[in-house]
Amino acid sequence: MDATNPNEHRSLRDYLSVIRRRKWVIAATVVVVTAAALGYSLLQDKTYQAASQVLLGRQNLANLLSGLGDQPIGNDFQRIAQTQAELARSPEVAALALARAPGTSLTPRQLLDRTQITVLPNADLLEFRVTGGDERETVRLATAWPEAFVAYRRTLDNGALDIARNGIRGRVNQLEERRGELYEELISKDEQLSTIQALQGSNVSVARRADQAALVAPRPLRNLPLGIALGLVLGLGFAFLREALDTRVRSAEELTEILGLPLVARLPEPPRRLREAHKLVMMEDPNGAAAEPLRLMRSNVEFLNLERQARVIMITSAIQGEGKSTIIGNLAVALARAGKRVVLVDLDFRRSTVAKFFDATGRPGVTEVALGEHGLDDAIVPVPLGVEYGADEPAGSLGVLTAGALPPDVGEFVGGRRLAGILSELRERADIVLLDTPPVLKVSDGMTLSTQADAVLVVARMNLIRRPMMQELARLTYSMPAEKLGFVLTGIESVAGGGYGYGGGYGYGEPMRRPERRLAGLRG
Repeated sequence: MDATNPNEHRSLRDYLSVIRRRKWVIAATVVVVTAAALGYSLLQDKTYQAASQVLLGRQNLANLLSGLGDQPIGNDFQRIAQTQAELARSPEVAALALARAPGTSLTPRQLLDRTQITVLPNADLLEFRVTGGDERETVRLATAWPEAFVAYRRTLDNGALDIARNGIRGRVNQLEERRGELYEELISKDEQLSTIQALQGSNVSVARRADQAALVAPRPLRNLPLGIALGLVLGLGFAFLREALDTRVRSAEELTEILGLPLVARLPEPPRRLREAHKLVMMEDPNGAAAEPLRLMRSNVEFLNLERQARVIMITSAIQGEGKSTIIGNLAVALARAGKRVVLVDLDFRRSTVAKFFDATGRPGVTEVALGEHGLDDAIVPVPLGVEYGADEPAGSLGVLTAGALPPDVGEFVGGRRLAGILSELRERADIVLLDTPPVLKVSDGMTLSTQADAVLVVARMNLIRRPMMQELARLTYSMPAEKLGFVLTGIESVAGGGYGYGGGYGYGEPMRRPERRLAGLRG
């Protein structure tokens, strides 16, 4: 009776089953996300992007001319390139770019927010990407920005040289009249600085100017497949999330694992006309196709009972609406038609159903026999099985003992000596005594009655039962002293739809008819 988590040991088949069950969740998510992506694309303002590139010189020609070598650039060019990119992002350069592109109302900060400046991998290039809503303005700004950067670099690089040359020129002017070795040396140094200044400016240059802007948004043809893919991923996620939160038991294998009991039969829904009329398949059409699963159930019950030789078998379920009364009625008829002497006893006092199946409503039942008002022979209703229903006269027989009037204290009555005496006498009269008992998760009657039974058969309805409910049912069933035959699974999909249960609420907690005074004798 292992209540193992069913989410463990899932196979590909299990995952495909989840997808099949939740296909509408997945489809709806795909449609919604795709529509949202398409709507977002169509509502977007047009956005353009233009790009220019600046070439960074790898050699420092000024240092070479001065005899200092090119080590700072040659050995750490990537760091220097990243420094140049950060320099290009300065507000000063942005202001220079705006000055070179008149007609725009942007501020330097707004321009910086629209621009990406990156060092291209494996290339000595800075790329300037400008984004905007006006195609022509975007092209102008993407062209002006690198030009402004080159000019700004030239200004920074030549600033120190200008100061040095101005100092040299002042000194030359002072020595012009006396001319000498120092004068000639200063003239040579001024020419050298002039050459360095010219070479310094050529170390950064515009490599490619923006000539057009590409439309980057909206792009519905790109967003549509992305929306479909995202919707599919989210849909699958929602599907498996709902599956994880859904505690319904969906397979006989899972129920077998939880209950620790063998599967006795899988039963489809009976025909609608029989359900609505409170009729049994084994009574109305015992030789038809709808009766075949019921005959198989009878055979399996007999096989499972070969070694146990149980005479009193109780049938119960976790909650109402799982079809236990219908099952026990059909099983009783099937066993009787197979040659057994069967007595069906309705001990579900709070919601008696068996009497409706056999037209025994109003007949004295268990309560009246316990009071001594009627004997068993008077209370047991014989059920004709053969000629009247189009079959040969069977060797077996079927008697039905209804619940009768509602005892004042059902819990005390089902555990009393009077009911035990009735069941003991029935055990001697019949080959099989079938007990229709209340759902064990609703009241304790079923647990009490399990002490009077030799074996227990559990009924569970597919898609109605929940995993925690079945785990509790497994715990209660395990604690019953009676042998456990197995479980019958109802609500299996078939051509005929509908449900086994007759009506809605089970009746527990509902207003009940007050028992008559004569029932007071059952107390104690």
